[in-house]
Amino acid sequence: MALLVSVNFRIGKFLNLSLGGLFAAGGYIAYFTSNPVIAVLSGLAFGFLLYIAISGICRSVIEATVLSLGAGILIERGLEIVHSSSYYYFVSFDYTNYLIVLGAVSYLAVFAAYISPAGLKIKFIESDHELAEMYGVNTKGVFSAATSLTSACAVLAGFFVSGSLAISPTTGFGYLISGIIVSAISAQLRQIGAVHYATLLAVSLAIAGLLEVLF
Repeated sequence: MALLVSVNFRIGKFLNLSLGGLFAAGGYIAYFTSNPVIAVLSGLAFGFLLYIAISGICRSVIEATVLSLGAGILIERGLEIVHSSSYYYFVSFDYTNYLIVLGAVSYLAVFAAYISPAGLKIKFIESDHELAEMYGVNTKGVFSAATSLTSACAVLAGFFVSGSLAISPTTGFGYLISGIIVSAISAQLRQIGAVHYATLLAVSLAIAGLLEVLF
């Protein structure tokens, strides 16, 4: 979750508060189907729609953050409607171990992106979004890809972890807050590119070990 929060903030330039709702949605998808492809496609679709809404409506970081918060609340209220027939949902299968695989693949994908030929452009967007756009960097394409992929990862993470907890509309809230805290701590070192994400991983593992919640 810290990785997803950080990618959205550094590339999309907003704090994506819908990730908690997406995580919870992944748990509900797992309850109704054991097919993770549904989770991925749902996340990609939502992320792309969020990108379109932010691009068309928002003119600042605060506006984009508030819009994502509204989207997250909308997801949670929708889940409450589904949730009304049962106090908690429980999934009969357990894909929890795949969550570690998802995390590893996500970090490797980010590192691969930064060492690829497009890595310099991504770092340019991180450092100065407006200047990168002036120099012809396709900031909208990178923004849409980042928002869609991180949304898909949030839904898939909720899908995988659903077998180890009781599913409710607020399942993702604690994960989101933890991700924001880890991302904020890592940002204090003011690194960019792959170095920042390596720091983010180290801080995540350190805090998880400290709180004794590491798998």
